[in-house]
Formats: sequence, structure tokens, C-alpha cells
Amino acid sequence: MITAMAGSASGSRAAILLTLIALCLGGVADAKFLSIPFTTDFDIFGSGTYGPDGPWQAVGVLLGSHERKSHLVPLEGPAVPVWPTAASMVALHSTKAGGKYNITRSGNASEPFLKITEGTSEDNASALFRFADLNSNHRTSGLMVVDAMTFTNLRFEEPGYANVQATIYVMDSSVISYPNNRTSKPTVGVLGFGRPSDLNFRGTSVLVQMKEAGLISSSSFGLHIASVPLKQRGSLILGGYEENRVIGPVGVFTKTTGLPVTYLTDVSIGYEGTTEKDREDGSVWPNPVPDEASRVGLARFMQPSENGIIAIPNPAVPGIYLPPPVCANAATKLPVVWKEDLGYYLWDTTDPRYDTVMNFGGYMAFTFLDSTAANITIKIPFKLLNLTLEAPIVDEPVPYFPCHDTDSYNTGIWELGRAFLQGAFFGVNYDTNVTFLAQAPGPDMEQSATRSLEPTDRNMTGLPVKTFVNSWRKQWPELVIPDTESTLSPGALAGIIIGTLAVVGLLTTLGWFVWRRRQRGRGAQQLSGEQPSDSEMKSVSELGIPDKVEAKICPYPEKPFVEIGDSTVLELDSRGVTSVRTVRTARDLSQFSEAPDSPGVYEMPADNPFVDRQRDKEKEADRESQR
Repeated sequence: MITAMAGSASGSRAAILLTLIALCLGGVADAKFLSIPFTTDFDIFGSGTYGPDGPWQAVGVLLGSHERKSHLVPLEGPAVPVWPTAASMVALHSTKAGGKYNITRSGNASEPFLKITEGTSEDNASALFRFADLNSNHRTSGLMVVDAMTFTNLRFEEPGYANVQATIYVMDSSVISYPNNRTSKPTVGVLGFGRPSDLNFRGTSVLVQMKEAGLISSSSFGLHIASVPLKQRGSLILGGYEENRVIGPVGVFTKTTGLPVTYLTDVSIGYEGTTEKDREDGSVWPNPVPDEASRVGLARFMQPSENGIIAIPNPAVPGIYLPPPVCANAATKLPVVWKEDLGYYLWDTTDPRYDTVMNFGGYMAFTFLDSTAANITIKIPFKLLNLTLEAPIVDEPVPYFPCHDTDSYNTGIWELGRAFLQGAFFGVNYDTNVTFLAQAPGPDMEQSATRSLEPTDRNMTGLPVKTFVNSWRKQWPELVIPDTESTLSPGALAGIIIGTLAVVGLLTTLGWFVWRRRQRGRGAQQLSGEQPSDSEMKSVSELGIPDKVEAKICPYPEKPFVEIGDSTVLELDSRGVTSVRTVRTARDLSQFSEAPDSPGVYEMPADNPFVDRQRDKEKEADRESQR
């Protein structure tokens, strides 16, 4: 494992060891992949991040050959930062160029077998090792050697490291010149996983060596650069990939040369979410077709199309390089301004559209056509494309948009650098000669699940498409994102809820009227001595009347017409004479309302026909008795 450089305190080593144990719990001893650490995993490279056009995180490797005496003891040695790529060789800065590689002190380096004179990025040799924007002038010179290098494993298991022989371009000079005539000296090298034999150079692929040693399942890797500003760890798995870094369908491209190529057919701008600000600005692709002279470069890889270009994922370069005027078209829809003296688009943070772009799920979408004729779209949120220029390019840090219109018609090739690979997953299986490209998650990722790639694998598994939005929820505070489990918008859901409440209210009202009507009918039945039918009783219960209400309307009382408390009951005998009796109950009268006191005899009104007839009968009976 990588530890602090010589001179670091023992306490730092202990802390690193504890970190390793925490990271590697649950590791499997016979796993056939190596998880390579990034510079942000351990404080061995100062800040662990790099500019001046990032910030970026790189991969850390050890120079020379090392042997671990125990898997509990971390490896020690000079460590260097590198960008992992599919190039064929390793490129390191020597001590002459301000780096850490010293060929005279290496006991394993071969004799130099090739000398590269100072040249620009247009030269064939230097074009393999570009570290700056393609629009900048990068000049390098140095020697080609074969030397030892050690890869360490983040997973806490045996053996936890791999010694390899790497074909190394040792740069004794490396200077980048920018359009404003300022210069910088890069400090991060290149870690190539390709085959040197593709370019007729000496050496063997480092992946092939690890596969033959039984350390990895296949000559393959899976890479996600991730975002330093958003505190997202990078991922580099040799012989496999992290499944949680792959979202949705995976683009599979045939790899026919030493470079991993993809086929880019469209670039557009869009927004996630459901507000009025969420809109699809649409394609910014001007149907850029290279002229006939440039088709020679395209023909090296695949048959050119009328509306597509060859794009190479390349972590060694920082920006996104597209045919003109793709970036210029995108700039018209974004709050950016072009600075001719710098050669960059700068974000205008005072523009009201800036908050919309950053906080309402704004993204730049790239559509690819893979070898199965499937369209694969990868969304790169603008939060990832909000990077920072620092000294020596500018005096004060300033945010910039890393999109560059690049005249590459002389080669027919454009490149997708680290800015793109913050939001995209990139992998290669050299055993099956395929390149993988897929959507990567935002900073709120799912739990890590590492998979091995077998020598025959031509595809890989990932997470559902909905995982993408979920991984960005905390980064888009102004964005209202619907529940991913539902396909309904908030407006539709609100409509359903309101409609449901209205129906419930209507049914409740209807039930109340039915209940009242049946109550009246039941009262009439009771006065007439009739009992309700079973069907009537069932219809009442089906209305869902609460138990307390049902108790009050029960048609089968134990004693009909029983009053609560001490009450007077009026009864008519068979002769029609009114009599009085009092009924007592032990129930608490305080729970009920009492009716006013009534007289012992209830007298009918004087004009009551029933009383008149009764009196007439009595008079007639008196007359008969007198006779």
C-alpha cells in the first residue's frame, strides 16, 4: 500500500494503515482485480489535487520494484501521480523536469532505446503524451526506457501489490505554453495500459503481466475520474470495475487499434426536473462532417458517417474537444463569455441564468452510436463543467467552461478529457478488444460493488437509469425532482389526491342521506309494529356506518320505547284509555340530555276527532242504560 514518503512520521503511517483497514473490510482473498488508490485517498502528494485547470485527482504508483514482508506492513518508496489512460506507454517527469524519476539512480532501468527530441503536440511521438489543452502548445523531450514500477491495492488482502516492467517515456523537458504567452510545467505523468507492441515499442502491457501473474482476471480496467470539488472519490479497477459507477445501458465499441475509439453523433443541452425552467434547449450539433481530406484519419478506425465523429476518451487531457462550432453553439445558450487572450470560456456568475444552469439540473448530453447500433446518451451536469483556472494561467482563480472548438480535421479525431470523465464511466477489455462507455453517478453514489471482468466479457452490468437523478439530488437544491418510483408528475399526483377527496366526500354525503331516509322509514315501521327486513339491515351495514351510530339505530331493541333515566311512559290499553307507568334505569343520567317533566295524564286536544268519537260513544252508552 502507498504510504507517506521517506521522512513521514510513524503516526501518519499508522493512520494510513487504519484507513486501509476501514476501506477494505469485507475484501475477498481470491478477488481477481486490483483497486488502485488515487492521490486524494492518502496525503502523500501534498494537497493530493492538481491544476491549474481543475482541480483534479490523479492515481498514485510507486517507482521501482518492491516486496512486502507482511500484508500488514504498507509499502514504502517514491510515489508519483499519473493520469490512467489507454495509451501504450507510461510517461513520467524526470528530476530534470521537476519530477521524481531519476534514471541514474534506478537499478532496474534498461538502456535508453529511443530518444525523442523536443517537439510540439503535432509530432507523432509527442502526440502520445499530451498533458494540456489541445489548443495549447506542449513541448517535450526525453528518452524511452523499460523500468520497474509497483501497483498497490486499496483492498486489504494478499498480496495487495504487483511488480511490473513498464515502457516509460522519461521526459527531461516538458513545458506548456498558453495563448496568453504564459507557461507551466506539468507534474502529473501518464499511466498507459495499452500494448506497446501496437506502436512497435519494446515491453509488454502492464495488464498482461498482472494477468499472467494471476493477480487480475483479464487485461482490462474500469475508470471513473470523479469530481474533486464535489468530494467524490475516483475509481480505477484493474481486471474489473465498480458496478455502482455504471448507470443505465453500456455503450460497447470495437477496439481495432491501440486507441479506444467511440462514435459521437450528437451533443445537446437539457435540464432535469419539473418546473417551467426545466426545458430542453436541444441539440448544439451542427452536423459537423470532416472534409474529404480528413476521412483518411477516420478510415483508420471505422467507416465514417454523415453526421458523426471519432471521439477518444483520454484522461491525460483536461477538456472536451469537439469540431467547431459545437462549443460556440452551446455558449449561446449558457452564461459564459469567450476570452480570446486566454483561449477559454469563462462562466459569468452575475448572469441570472447561472443559478438556473447549476441548480436546476442543467447538463450537456453526449449521444454515441455503439457497435450494436444502439444510441447511448451520457449526461455531464454543468456542476462538473464548472472548473477553475489558476496560476500560472491567470493571476486570480476564475471559473471556466472546459469546452473547446478544435480544428482536428488533419487527424479526424477529437478527445473527451477529464472534464467529461468526471461524469462518465470508461473501460477497456484488451482481451476482447472492446471499449466501454456509460453514464457515471453523481457524488451521492450507491455502495461500492466491485466486479471482475473475464477475458471473454464484452459487456458489463450497472444500476438502473433512475440512479442518476438520485445521485444528484443534494447538488440541485432548487430542483423539484419527482419520486423516481412514480411516473406521475407532482401536478398529476395532486389532481388525483383532490379528486379522491372529492369522491370520498360525495360518498359520505350520499351515505348520510341514505341513513337518514332509512331511519325515518324504520321509525314508521316501529310505530306500525313492522320489523325491517334482513336486506334493509345489510344495506345499512354496507354503508360503513360507525359502530356507535349502528348502536343507536339498532331495529331490535331489548325493550321497545324504553326511556333513559326516570321517565314517564304513555300506554294505551285495548279500550283506548290512557294509563301511566314509570320506568327506572341504573345508567348515568349525566351522559344524556333530559326531556322536560311531563304530567301524569296526557290529555288530547279538545278538537281531536278521536276524543269526540269516544265521548259520543259514552253518551250513547248512557242513553241505552237509562232505557
